[in-house]
Amino acid sequence: MPKKYYRIVSRADSVRRARIIAGLTSAECADLVGISRPMLSSIENGAGTTVKTAHRIATALKKPFEDLFDVIDAR
Repeated sequence: MPKKYYRIVSRADSVRRARIIAGLTSAECADLVGISRPMLSSIENGAGTTVKTAHRIATALKKPFEDLFDVIDAR
């Protein structure tokens, strides 16, 4: 499997803000996305995630991927 040279991280608290504006608790949002609440909290706090999970979060929050996440070159 090729090594990936990028990280996908939440843009400056954008996921948490979008979730709150959408009126969702972290548990509700995590259930919609199909991840655990602690995993969602980690992502909201800047931990990296997969493209698939980032897109599922953006879809659940009805926001464009680019508004919520940054793709950072990890080389």
